[in-house]
Amino acid sequence: MNHDQSMGRRRALQVLGTASGLVILAGCNKSGSGGGAPAGAAPGKALSCQDKGEVDEAAANLRKVLQYKEKSDSPSKRCIDCAQYEAGKYGDCGGCKLFAGGVHPEGVCLSFAPKQAPAASPPAAPAAPEAAPAKAG
Repeated sequence: MNHDQSMGRRRALQVLGTASGLVILAGCNKSGSGGGAPAGAAPGKALSCQDKGEVDEAAANLRKVLQYKEKSDSPSKRCIDCAQYEAGKYGDCGGCKLFAGGVHPEGVCLSFAPKQAPAASPPAAPAAPEAAPAKAG
């Protein structure tokens, strides 16, 4: 057997094996559970906010620098819990005060800032005691 021919077959098998592995992995990512989709999203279809709103080059670069992604790895750091998140700006997708374009409620970026709990109202001042009726006398 020719050396060039055996290397060609070997390379073809490597490429074919890699491609089939990627197809299998891509199929694993398409679960019908709708994981991470808000209640208003179509059942069985995951919400994607990448095509919501106009994103110019500067906003795209900022999203990249801030490492925005549509699915947070930490349940305590999600866009919906961030002070920069603008709920409902693009329907089921929100927006962000820092960059343009749709933002997934379950997403996250490096600028995550937890929402502050609403300030408690100061306790009401106690009512002034009523004056006692004057005694006749």
